[in-house]
Amino acid sequence: MVDVRTRSILTLCLAALSLPQTACVKKGTYNRVLDDLAAAQAAHEAERAGWSDERAGLAEEMEDVDRRLDAIRDSLGFALREIRELEADLATQQSDRQRIETALGAQRDESLRLQRRLRTLIQIEAEVRQRNRIYEDVIGTFQSLIDAGQLSVAIVEGRMVIQLPQDVLFPSGSATLNPVGRSTIAAVGGALAEIPERRFQVEGHTDNVPISTAPFASNWELSGARAITVVRLLLEQGVTPTNLSAAGFGEYQPIADNGSVEGRRANRRIEITMLPNLDVIAELAVPN
Repeated sequence: MVDVRTRSILTLCLAALSLPQTACVKKGTYNRVLDDLAAAQAAHEAERAGWSDERAGLAEEMEDVDRRLDAIRDSLGFALREIRELEADLATQQSDRQRIETALGAQRDESLRLQRRLRTLIQIEAEVRQRNRIYEDVIGTFQSLIDAGQLSVAIVEGRMVIQLPQDVLFPSGSATLNPVGRSTIAAVGGALAEIPERRFQVEGHTDNVPISTAPFASNWELSGARAITVVRLLLEQGVTPTNLSAAGFGEYQPIADNGSVEGRRANRRIEITMLPNLDVIAELAVPN
């Protein structure tokens, strides 16, 4: 766009050019026109110089602005990198925290399992101590009967077993106690009545010689009847009824070879087994 001053200079130039060549122009007027033209041109040059300076200043300002923008961009990039690093650190810390919490949970579970196991072991130890104490007491009580061969006492698969030969207790093929048998069972009952905290199972066993009589169709019936006879006499001696049970196994749990007379005699027996503490068994059954 042409400014006012430039238009003035152009107007003067056109005015001068439009004068007829033959026209007479006063020298003073001509010189004034030239002076005005020169002045306008000088002013124009000065203005152009000012514009150049202004453009240079603006260029420097732009460069400064660009430098500051570059610095801001650099700072922003650094901040963004720091943010990403902090986010990565946070994710790592969260993962570590979760791993630690999981490990702590596992340790708590293991601690609880070990505590339960320890309680169980303490109960087992107490059960074993009590069983051994009862075993020693029974051995001491029945020492004379043991020496006479009327019974034996042993620990079988962790249970105390009082074993009484059938020949001492019953006539062959009978479930009626003979006098020696009644005396022996009465003595046993008196001792067991002193252990009210324990349960006992009376088990009848026979050899493998078949029996088929009016009272007993098989060895199972005979062994069961003999066990019940012993239970009745134990009850008479004061053993708690809830602590007693009877079972007949017939010939199916031999302890000796039925092929010999001695083996068959050993298999014909009554066993009174002290049952384990059911509370301890239940505790052992809980998964650890």
